[in-house]
Amino acid sequence: MAILVAVVGLGLLIAAHEAGHLALARMMGMRVETFSLGFGPRIWGFRRGETDYRLSALPLGGYCKIAGFTPDDPAAQDPSDPGSYMNKPAWRRFLVIAAGPGVNYLVAFLIIAALYASHGFLDLTTTRVEVIPGGPAAAAGLQTGDQVVAVDGVAVDSFDDLRRELQKPGAGAQRRVEVLRDGARQAFTVRPQNGTISVKLDRVMVRLPLAEAVPRALRDVWALNAATVGALWDAVRGKGSASLAGPIAIVRQASAEVKRGIADFASILANISVGLALFNFLPVPALDGGRLVFLGVELITRRKVNQRLESVVHVVGLLLLLGLLVSVVVFGDLQLGKRLFSRGG
Repeated sequence: MAILVAVVGLGLLIAAHEAGHLALARMMGMRVETFSLGFGPRIWGFRRGETDYRLSALPLGGYCKIAGFTPDDPAAQDPSDPGSYMNKPAWRRFLVIAAGPGVNYLVAFLIIAALYASHGFLDLTTTRVEVIPGGPAAAAGLQTGDQVVAVDGVAVDSFDDLRRELQKPGAGAQRRVEVLRDGARQAFTVRPQNGTISVKLDRVMVRLPLAEAVPRALRDVWALNAATVGALWDAVRGKGSASLAGPIAIVRQASAEVKRGIADFASILANISVGLALFNFLPVPALDGGRLVFLGVELITRRKVNQRLESVVHVVGLLLLLGLLVSVVVFGDLQLGKRLFSRGG
């Protein structure tokens, strides 16, 4: 049941993303032919107006098919078609593409604001840490609930500050970490491993009236976005403990939060929604961000980019993304690489 709830929750985030494209496309006068959750063969759905709403067989995302979106579409080749994507000004097309990730940011904001006003949301401004057993922090004597105030004499005001100080280039093998414990300041000598000391943000929950929850939620969405950028950069560099997670790992994490309660599950959905928005805004071919790059060039030069060339770039990008997805699932989510190599001599 926890896995089912997690899958439904993640599906709603994807649906919100595609609904953003759908809503803006209609506002910009474009014709939406298909709104699908999943890819592949249609297994269920209904038709309303010009749009076929469907569930498809492969639950690995979703899509919103807009008339004239690709150069091979007949609507793209008909300059008189008023509902064609290709016949609209670049700024309208830009807004339609940006709307998907934008709605994911909006969903994260609404979830966080609602949690602040009801069950409470994790305090992202605290420097209190939860110590992971067996790690460098635990070995040095740090305890869960300690509030980190400085690293090597440099003040730490947020968990991101702590992460940056620990990964500062040229730092020594030993770091002096100062904490507040029961109101008293104490110092510990810690030996980080790959830029991390195996701590995470302690679970300090905050409840606020709605008037305070709204601006706090806006700041938190920005903070989560910045933290996700940092984690992604760490994963690319192989620094810290950050790693890429595939759909299986995401469902596992979400289902674990379902078991802890609806508030915890809603919190992780807000985190995932920010991650989904940021990922789609990356300037990578086949993603929304890659399409926005081409539209940005068109807006600046006032000349359409060669549509055939752009299509080839997006197809190549899609193949590379699929390869990355398979690699993350096989070697990350399923750990098949370790299992195969561990059997060797």
